[in-house]
Amino acid sequence: MAASLDFSFKAPIGRRHRTLSAWALAILLHGAIIGGLAHWRLVPPPPKTPVGLDVAIVTQAAVKPGAAQEVVDADRSASQEEAAEPPPQVEPPPVPAAAETNQPQAQPAPEPEPSPEPAAEAAPTPESPSTPEPAPEPSSPGTPSSPSGAKTAPSGRSLLAQASESVRQQGFTAPASANESGDRDREAVRRAAETRYIDAWTRRVETYGNRHHPAPGALDGQLRIRVVIGRDGQVRQAEVLQSSGHPELDQAALKTVHGAAPYRPFDSGMGERDSLTITRTWRFGKGNSFGVR
Repeated sequence: MAASLDFSFKAPIGRRHRTLSAWALAILLHGAIIGGLAHWRLVPPPPKTPVGLDVAIVTQAAVKPGAAQEVVDADRSASQEEAAEPPPQVEPPPVPAAAETNQPQAQPAPEPEPSPEPAAEAAPTPESPSTPEPAPEPSSPGTPSSPSGAKTAPSGRSLLAQASESVRQQGFTAPASANESGDRDREAVRRAAETRYIDAWTRRVETYGNRHHPAPGALDGQLRIRVVIGRDGQVRQAEVLQSSGHPELDQAALKTVHGAAPYRPFDSGMGERDSLTITRTWRFGKGNSFGVR
């Protein structure tokens, strides 16, 4: 009996084949991971919308501290009044049948009784029924009539409106009144400084004139003179407005004004004044002395 031989041959899986398969699988896995990461990184992130804030700067006039509290109290009172105010109720219209039932009905006139006397008086004429006055319409219970002299209490809304109006008026008028008050104060300070300067100038002129330019003893009289003094105390102009009738006295007055210069410069109380004009009456009397008025 012949023996059967199996010639099928299966090539054994070698070590090299397994190594190549492992490398191929590893390369595929790494490629998939790298492709996913590249796709995730290459997609641009959504743009961020910038957040902006609109800031409005409002300049508010200064008001008194109690005005803001008045607005808060009035607003609170208005909100409480609206919360406590009940919803309006609709009342049914009055029935006019009641007025008709109250109207009096006309009664028939009584028949005249026969009189035994021949000259009987005529039967009295029945009086016509008077037209009844219409009944007054019933007032709505929702609006009770109040006495004419009573005054209604101000509501929260009216208080809020009054407080707001007061704040607006104070906000508009406060700067104007402050400016006017400041101008009046500066004007008063300037006038006081000018008065002090004129008084000091008068005393200096009298002292200098009596000492250095006395008038002749046989002459007396008075004259008006105008002097313009600069901010630095120097005499800018001096002239006689009304002569005394004696040239010697007029010249003595002018020499006194120029000789007593320079005078004291203007102080800060006189502000930005550049010059000061002084008009005075000079009187020369006995004893070769004179005074300035």
